[in-house]
Amino acid sequence: MPPVPVRRATLATLAVLLALGALSTCFAPYLYPELEYRLHGRELTVLPRPTVAVAGRWADDYFVIEQIDGGTWAIGEPRYYQGNYSYLILGERRAVLYDAGTGTRDIVPIARSLTSLPITVIPSHLHFDHVGALGRFDTTALLDVPALRERVRDSRLTLERYEFLGFVQDLPTPSFRVDEWWAADSTVDLGGRRLRVLSTPGHTPTSLSLYDTQNKQAFVGDFMYPGSLYVFLPGASRAAYLATTRRLLALLDPATRLYTAHMADPPAPVRAPVLAVADLRALERSLVGIQRGTLATLRIEGLPTIASYPRVYPVSGPVTLATGFPWNNR
Repeated sequence: MPPVPVRRATLATLAVLLALGALSTCFAPYLYPELEYRLHGRELTVLPRPTVAVAGRWADDYFVIEQIDGGTWAIGEPRYYQGNYSYLILGERRAVLYDAGTGTRDIVPIARSLTSLPITVIPSHLHFDHVGALGRFDTTALLDVPALRERVRDSRLTLERYEFLGFVQDLPTPSFRVDEWWAADSTVDLGGRRLRVLSTPGHTPTSLSLYDTQNKQAFVGDFMYPGSLYVFLPGASRAAYLATTRRLLALLDPATRLYTAHMADPPAPVRAPVLAVADLRALERSLVGIQRGTLATLRIEGLPTIASYPRVYPVSGPVTLATGFPWNNR
């Protein structure tokens, strides 16, 4: 038997390791982006031009413009490693740019080339890959919630570290002027076209979607897209995801098309990523299955994990859901 001092040292070491393990699982949503950045470094941001089919036209060597209908344009960044899409929504008097681009290249002249109307830019949420041009159009709007309002100074908002997450790309934390606050369940009149503002927490607490009831179009950002849904980073909540999913299912016309923020990975063609209400129903089933412990996890190639975090579950087709542990991702 080892001497008493050795046994005590061993037990103390084990206690420290157990304590560190417990802390790491509690703070996993914050440790994940910090450790991923340090372990894997900065991602290759700009990719080669895709070789798959492209819907729409190249605006330069980076952006793709796809016309959805006479008053709606999808502006894609297929060379950005996350394949982001923003949407320019036109009325008769004003336009809305839903999501502000990644900032890797300047989306402002692209949007300006499509309309002479004044443009209000509003982000689906405040992660670094959706806020590139905030403060750079005629007006900038945000979801009207106290968590954002109370931080404004001199009409400017400075984003917080884990709200923005831009450190994973070595990006400086932005500050921008906020001109308009759009209340949840309010209606924005663009002139001949009306958009309903929806608070859609789950991915982040202040996520926002826009619903055009007349045209049966919902612009949902990162709430759902043809890829792995991130429900494990700071501020994410499975309970909020489920509540939002059920609210959308009760609200949306069954024929509504869901225009999302990230395109499907190759070999899928480059096009505006669109899902259906049936995919929302599948999401509800998966969230309930996770809640009940009846849904088995998947292993997704290309999604980094640290100590089995996050856990990935099937939803529908290319849609999966990556979530945290029950105690830090309720």
